[in-house]
Amino acid sequence: MELTVSKIKHVLNSDIDITQGFDVKILDEYVNTCITAAQSALQNVVPSGFSDFPRDVLLRVMEGLRSAHKSIRTLLRDGPSASSVDAMTVARLQLESLYSFCFLLQDENNVYLFLKSGWKKEYIRFLLMREECINIRRFDDFVNRDGIQALDHKRKLIHVTDAEKLTLECKQLGTKMPAGIQEETIAEFPTPRRILSRIVNPDQRSMLERLYPEYQWLCSFAHGSEIASFFRTALDERSPQARFTTSDGRAEVFLKEIGEPSVLYSAISAVQVATEVAAIYPHDVELMVKVTNAWSGLSRFTLLSRSVWERRAKKVLPLI
Repeated sequence: MELTVSKIKHVLNSDIDITQGFDVKILDEYVNTCITAAQSALQNVVPSGFSDFPRDVLLRVMEGLRSAHKSIRTLLRDGPSASSVDAMTVARLQLESLYSFCFLLQDENNVYLFLKSGWKKEYIRFLLMREECINIRRFDDFVNRDGIQALDHKRKLIHVTDAEKLTLECKQLGTKMPAGIQEETIAEFPTPRRILSRIVNPDQRSMLERLYPEYQWLCSFAHGSEIASFFRTALDERSPQARFTTSDGRAEVFLKEIGEPSVLYSAISAVQVATEVAAIYPHDVELMVKVTNAWSGLSRFTLLSRSVWERRAKKVLPLI
């Protein structure tokens, strides 16, 4: 299905108070308290249908959201600059993590797909290095013993089969499969657009559909598009274009186009990930309180949070 505006729009019935500012430290608190409470819930009780190891992967993904939020805050710390635009690239990572987390939480097998897809990329790089450095002796121990042993240990831990490994070697090196062994290809972990078609919960899918144009916008900053170049130039006081703007003008562009959006995208992503955990632990009072408090605040700061709240979060949490 094509995600046109007519299909994914979310008509709002009330506005936020645009005269009311917000302290970004409050958003930091929402991210930290919600992620901590959600991690605690996962650590205390393994989700139904999951074992300990895939659960621990979920914990690491959540910790990545907290870490990336800190990175955004660091990039914005010095105010308007060309490098501050990179905060939008990290914000894109946060939103993509939300898509991935929803998919991972849906089925333990999706976690193994996540891990196997990562191992596949790692092994391809190893094969490339081995082929390129075949005549350099200092790599012998790594490619023939240490490196391959580490990759093989990881392979078995995440359930990559012998056939999957051999299939990858054959495709990358142009060799033939050993007699009697059928090819088994490691699938790619889906991108956000492909994840949408594989999400089972209709409210969750509706929420992610509404966020998809936001994800596409943020991809502009990760893919080196014209818009990213424009903002880097506009916010760089050393650029030739700087003489056409004032410091106050750059500060306003920074705040409205980079500073506020990046931290809000990040906070919404992290809080919604915690909300998805709350959906499977409805009796975890601490978690429910933390995410409910965060949504109460986010709904006052930005209209986008209202869409996420109304499409998904309010179905999980007590009414605000």
